[in-house]
Amino acid sequence: MPRPKVFTVGLSAADREFLVKLTTTGVHPARMIMRSRVLLELDENAGPVPDQVVVAARALTSTTTVRVVARRFAETGGDILATIGRKARQTPPVAPTVTGDVEARLVALACSAP
Repeated sequence: MPRPKVFTVGLSAADREFLVKLTTTGVHPARMIMRSRVLLELDENAGPVPDQVVVAARALTSTTTVRVVARRFAETGGDILATIGRKARQTPPVAPTVTGDVEARLVALACSAP
């Protein structure tokens, strides 16, 4: 027996049209297109939604991706651009080695008399 749907996706007509246009025309990142396909398959306003396994097969992705996209759609309050786009990184991957103090000392040393 399949699990009940925890996160539901309901797209407006304008959102659906935008996603269809995004997946069929232009040049866009592959992950953005894949997430758009998942959202289109999960749209409950277009009719009954099949199981996650069927949605994953139609969108050529995994069931985990289907679940993550649905959860992110619910977390963003239905904002499709936030759902299909990349999240901005909060911190850089590596802390900078040259801080403001080090840079100030280096400039002072370089500009001082020999």
